[in-house]
Amino acid sequence: MFEIHPAAVDKAAALAQKEKVEPSASAMVLWENGEENGYILYRIEKDTVELLCARCADADLQEWLVRAALNAAVNRNAITAICRSAELFGLLHGLGFAEDGDSLSMFIPDFFNRPCAGKCNSCG
Repeated sequence: MFEIHPAAVDKAAALAQKEKVEPSASAMVLWENGEENGYILYRIEKDTVELLCARCADADLQEWLVRAALNAAVNRNAITAICRSAELFGLLHGLGFAEDGDSLSMFIPDFFNRPCAGKCNSCG
């Protein structure tokens, strides 16, 4: 069983420092069986969220981190997601992100208005 929760401001800042990104980043932290097992850093500006990096050994759980960050972004009125981090491109392509110059992007409402890849057995 796993849970994903927003990181406290100081935790997000520490993760941002570790990843060498601006300290204004927000973070979601994944907990599995009571232990921290991954995180995603993102930044929301106006109506856009930028996915900065994600760390998790399990690719399926890394997808859930992306979903959590996008959900947090929607709750703050973001409608567009972008990513310039090439290490996430493989995962994001599989989630429907499209190439946009040297980055990937997604209209967030489209992301949440389509069924998932079938891994959760809940979508149609």
